[in-house]
Amino acid sequence: MFNIIALANTLAIIDFILHPLFHLWVYFAPTSYEWAMRLFIAGLSLHITEMDTSFSHIVLGTIAEAAAFWVLGASVALIYNRLSTY
Repeated sequence: MFNIIALANTLAIIDFILHPLFHLWVYFAPTSYEWAMRLFIAGLSLHITEMDTSFSHIVLGTIAEAAAFWVLGASVALIYNRLSTY
């Protein structure tokens, strides 16, 4: 059985750490970030803009994404716990 809150909090904390780090990568080395995305995400062609490195975008994006990961973690734990009792 998963602890629902613990799994959800873990995923949210991981996102709170990784999301700003990826934006720092975009800020300091946009060309290598674009290259990595093309390499690892099947030819995704993206272009870094000033909005991608704005402080408000980073903060709001981090909060929104962490909330989504929290819901994802809670959902996975709930479904797993429900299915493991059968």
